[in-house]
Amino acid sequence: MATRLKIVRPSDLPTKRVRAPDGTVVQMKVVQSDSETLAQDLLAAFRSNVSRIKREQRKQRAGNEPS
Repeated sequence: MATRLKIVRPSDLPTKRVRAPDGTVVQMKVVQSDSETLAQDLLAAFRSNVSRIKREQRKQRAGNEPS
């Protein structure tokens, strides 16, 4: 019988705030390397990052459109 993978949502991962080299504050998802669900944790963090980047790009494009 196949084992079911545990679904990990980005909101399940802890978030850490760090300061980037340019001084801006960046939020990062934290993944534990010894986690039993490491693969799912990495996928959830990746999806979260892609969603955030796309959201920021849409917001930036909307601000640059001429009126």
